[in-house]
Amino acid sequence: MLRWNFTILGLLLLLSCGDSSDRTDPVVDRPDDPRDPDEVPSDRQPAPPPIPRIPPGLPDPSPEEWPDPWPKDDVVHYGPAEGLPGQVIGVGFDDAKNVYAIDGAAAYALPVGDTRFHRTATGGQFERGWPVASVAGGAAGQVYLGFLAPEDGNVFTWTEEDKMYGDVDRMLLQPDGSLVLDYHYKIQNTNAKWMDETRSILTMKRVVGGPHHGDLYLGSNHGATVLRGDAWADHRHPVFTLDNDSLFIGYVHAVDYDPQANFLIGAYWMIAAVPPAPLDDLERWVSIVELPWLVYTWPEHLGPIHEPKDIRAIAGDIAQSKIFVGMHGLGLSEMVISPRSWRSIPGTPDTHILSLEWEHATDTLWVGTASRGLWRWDIATERWEQSPFVPANARVNQVLLDDTVEPRAIYAATNYGLYVIRAP
Repeated sequence: MLRWNFTILGLLLLLSCGDSSDRTDPVVDRPDDPRDPDEVPSDRQPAPPPIPRIPPGLPDPSPEEWPDPWPKDDVVHYGPAEGLPGQVIGVGFDDAKNVYAIDGAAAYALPVGDTRFHRTATGGQFERGWPVASVAGGAAGQVYLGFLAPEDGNVFTWTEEDKMYGDVDRMLLQPDGSLVLDYHYKIQNTNAKWMDETRSILTMKRVVGGPHHGDLYLGSNHGATVLRGDAWADHRHPVFTLDNDSLFIGYVHAVDYDPQANFLIGAYWMIAAVPPAPLDDLERWVSIVELPWLVYTWPEHLGPIHEPKDIRAIAGDIAQSKIFVGMHGLGLSEMVISPRSWRSIPGTPDTHILSLEWEHATDTLWVGTASRGLWRWDIATERWEQSPFVPANARVNQVLLDDTVEPRAIYAATNYGLYVIRAP
C-alpha cells in the first residue's frame, strides 16, 4: 500500500492525476466522506480509431459459437502428473478454451486436446527474474501475464530500462504448448504518460461476451487499468486523505466485472465501480467527468475508512444494487448500493477470503478461502455448502467461472493444483 507525504514529490504526484480545476468533487479530507478525488485528463489527444479486441481472422464469438472441448466429468484435477508441480495461484482460458495457469515462477498451458500442461519460464518479463502474479486468457491462442516489479524508486528516478519491468506480457500459444512473447504493455499514467506509477500487476479479469468482449481489467500497486488491443487506459483509483498530509491509495488485489461490464475495483481500504470504457475512445475511461464513479465507498460497518480492510475479492451487479467484498482477515461482506447498507455475511466459513465469483444463472456466490477450501453461498436462501470436489483444507487462490459452456465450468486454483468442476 502507498502512503505519500505531501512533500514536493507527493504534491507533484497528486497533480499528475489530473487538473483539479475540472473536478466535480474535492479530495476527501474526512474519514466519513470518501467522495471522488480522482483525476481528469486535461491534455488528451483525439481518440484513434477503435482497436479490434480480437485479431483479424478470429471472429468475435457468439454464444452459439463457444467451443466446449473439455471433459464433462463432475471434476477433473490437474496436479504433478498433469504438469502442474505445486501450488497454482491463477488460472485463465482463452476464446478457444485453451487453459493457462501460473505458480509465480512460470506459466503453464494446456492446449485443447492435450492432457498435460506445458511449462514456460523464459521470454518476455520472465527474463527479468520477477514473479508472474496474474493471468487471463485472451483471443484464441493468446494469454495475458501480469508481473511484479521493483517498487523501491519513484516516477522521478526510474530510468527507461527500469520502466520496462513488470506490467503485462501478451503471449502466444505454440503448437508444442510453449508460450512466446507477442507484445509487452509498458503501462504508464494516461494523464501524464511519462509517469511509470503502475508497475506490479496483482490481478486481472477479462470481459467475456457482450460488446466489451476482450477488454482486460487490471488491478495494480497504483490503481486500475483497462487494456484493449494493444492500447491501455490508466489509471483510476479510490483514494482518501487524512489530516491533509497523506494520500492513501492501496494495492488493488481485486477486480471483476458485472453483467453490464461495469468495472468493479477492490483496493486495500476501499471499493469502487466504474462504467466500461467507451468503445469509441478508450482513454475517456480515465475521466471522472465523462464517466463518474458508480460506487465509491468502504466497508463502513467494519470501522473508519483508515482502519485496515485488506480487500482481496469483489463481485457484484450494479443493476441489482449489490456488491460482495472478501477480505483477508475480516471475512465476507455484502453492500446494498441504494439505499446504502453494509453487513457481514453470517456463517462465512473463513475470515480470510481470497476469491469470489458470482454465478448469476443459479444466483450462487462461489467463495475461495485461505484454509477451508471452496464454498458456495446461495444468495437467496443464504445457505452455505462446502464443495466436495476440492480438499476441505485447501487454499483457493482463485475461482473462475466459464458460463459459456454447458454444463458451466468452475476453475479453482489451489495449493493442491487446479480443479475444474462441471457438476451442478
